[in-house]
Amino acid sequence: MFCLRCVVALGVVFSVSACSVDSPKSRYILAEKLWTDGNYPAAVTEFERVIAKDPNGSLGLQALFRAAMTQTIYLSQHADAVEKFKRYIDRAEEVESVWEAQKQIGEILFSKTEQYDAAIRHYRNLLKLRPDAPEAPEFLMRIGRANFFLYQFDAAKQSFQELIRDFPKDELVERATLEIGNTVFSKGGLSAVKTTQGVETYQEAMDAFQEFLKKFPKSRFRAEAEFGVASCLEEMDQLDEAYHAYEALRGRYPSPNVVEIKLVRIRERKEQRSR
Repeated sequence: MFCLRCVVALGVVFSVSACSVDSPKSRYILAEKLWTDGNYPAAVTEFERVIAKDPNGSLGLQALFRAAMTQTIYLSQHADAVEKFKRYIDRAEEVESVWEAQKQIGEILFSKTEQYDAAIRHYRNLLKLRPDAPEAPEFLMRIGRANFFLYQFDAAKQSFQELIRDFPKDELVERATLEIGNTVFSKGGLSAVKTTQGVETYQEAMDAFQEFLKKFPKSRFRAEAEFGVASCLEEMDQLDEAYHAYEALRGRYPSPNVVEIKLVRIRERKEQRSR
């Protein structure tokens, strides 16, 4: 009888242990251990088991967020991460964690997968939700850069101007001011033919670079803006002025070989004209 009671007792223990091992909490603890050990695929698998067992509970939501973060940061499973972040946004009630999930989607669209059209729409929606958010200037910068990468130069310029207008004291204003010059210059480069409109575009770009130098004389981007001025002069066939401007950048521009190539090219162009 004693042995039978022992067997029964052991059976109960094993049964309880089995339930405990398969509980959401135990699965979550296991997932975190796997994550700490660097076994990210297995950790995600365990997080997903927690989500399946507790889809709307606090532990399930926490697992959903952790799985999404792990997939985008460590596994480059960005599409799955976006899907999980969206599910989290739909289910969670904690405002700041939902906002963080929204920002992570933007990061994936802009930086990880370079889906610039989708990134623009996403960041515009976030600006509608929180127009005065601390991240708003960064959102506008990314909208501008995304438009730039899509060759939508007018829209890019407008986004940079919007940043400068709405957040005049933000540290990104300096970079946005420079980006206006870069954007207008790139717009001029769309046409290989030197038309009156093209020259006017390069003049506009040069004015933007000079405005930057006036506003931020001690900027760490000063050499980049001076290079922009020299490039505009070159494109407008003001070769002597361009040559002197490039020459003045020797030893200061981050890519010295580029400056030397520019100087050689201008000398070659001047020689061809003199023949």
